[in-house]
Amino acid sequence: MPRMDITTLKNVTNKFPKKPGIYRFLDPHQKPIYIGKASNLKNRVISYARPIDSRIVAMVSDAKSLTFTETGSDIEALILESQLVKKYLPKFNIMLRDDKQYFFVAFTQPNFSKKKLGGQADEQFPRIFLTHQPQQTTRNKRQASGIEYIGPFTEGTALKTTLRALRRIFPYCTCKQKHNVMCLNGHIGACLGFCCLKKPENPNRKSYLSNIRAIKEVLSGKRTSLIKRLEKEMKERGKRLKLEEASAIQGKIEKVRRVFENAQIIQRMSGERIPDSSRESIKTFLGLAKNPVRIEGYDVAHIQGKHTVGAMVVFNNGMPDKNSYRKFKIHSSKPGDDTGALREMLTRRIKHAEWPAPDLVIIDGGMGQLNVAIEIFGNNHPLIALTKNNKHQGDLVLVSVSKKKPAQYPLSGLPEEVKNLILSVDAEAHRFAIGFYRSLHKREMRGKVGRQ
Repeated sequence: MPRMDITTLKNVTNKFPKKPGIYRFLDPHQKPIYIGKASNLKNRVISYARPIDSRIVAMVSDAKSLTFTETGSDIEALILESQLVKKYLPKFNIMLRDDKQYFFVAFTQPNFSKKKLGGQADEQFPRIFLTHQPQQTTRNKRQASGIEYIGPFTEGTALKTTLRALRRIFPYCTCKQKHNVMCLNGHIGACLGFCCLKKPENPNRKSYLSNIRAIKEVLSGKRTSLIKRLEKEMKERGKRLKLEEASAIQGKIEKVRRVFENAQIIQRMSGERIPDSSRESIKTFLGLAKNPVRIEGYDVAHIQGKHTVGAMVVFNNGMPDKNSYRKFKIHSSKPGDDTGALREMLTRRIKHAEWPAPDLVIIDGGMGQLNVAIEIFGNNHPLIALTKNNKHQGDLVLVSVSKKKPAQYPLSGLPEEVKNLILSVDAEAHRFAIGFYRSLHKREMRGKVGRQ
């Protein structure tokens, strides 16, 4: 039987959509020899037509055909890939990993040994962590250890991003030791607030275990079953006139659906590469002479005005340049004054003449923040501000180019590639700012605990 060559690969790839999904290289017996996932199926698979690795050349030549399954989101693709790799164990999935191991999500069980995990003995609240599960570990040994694994997952960054998205809906504890005061995650809603206290005031263990079960169901590909279970619980609460509880469950259902409807959520949340096609589209949208090379993103973070911080992220030629990321402690602005905080941050940034000038600046905020950026950067750099609605979702895009009057566009009406670029940079700036804020807050919390 004829095998696949580069020409055949290119012809087949022309039929692939520019959507998230998984792809499968199949042998003459229709058995998968490689399974991968992609945010953009067409762009990802066409890259195999320009192989630089001899193993990829061998894989393509061994393949008889190539198929794909489109998914609604990056997260759905990640989970489906995990299930198929586990089921078929394709030979090239192993060969192309080099010495790297796959990621697994581990769930501890109640009363698990403190000695083995470094956690709390007799823990009432199971913990979730990532691990490279030893390949020789058998099912019986895993059960005996008191840990349940879900996997394998090929990409650690994508998996961490997925867990962050799920944790916003189903909070769980990540503290490594118990303490006396509520942790930062409890304050911001990423933790139920009682699971990591030495003396829990509201040990609602049932709610916690329900959240853990929900995350297991999602990662195991049982999203539909989860939604049906939640809908049943919502109706039961409604019949018993527990309307607040019913409304809270309905909110969770909507958030789960939103996560899986958000096609590029992993790319937007994890600071992955910005495709050349997105930079080409933003160049056309803004009327620039060339694709922006250096893109800077800015965000301000605080909770109730405390520990206000600023963050700058940088993308060079579409790649996140983490060596150029910068953190700013804000000193001059009043608590809660995001515009003043941005002014201080940009003023300090512009004084660094040794830092390359940006080709495009994206800031989180409205017209006030955009005016500050215009004041400090002048008309030398295209500026974009992204406003958020009351659900903290991107809403409007404000644009200042050259000496033209700032223009306003609904985010939903922008070309997909332009929208993705703006959201990717904004999400990475927000992630970096929140990370800096949390580190400062944790330092303060450790100091308080130490003084008790």
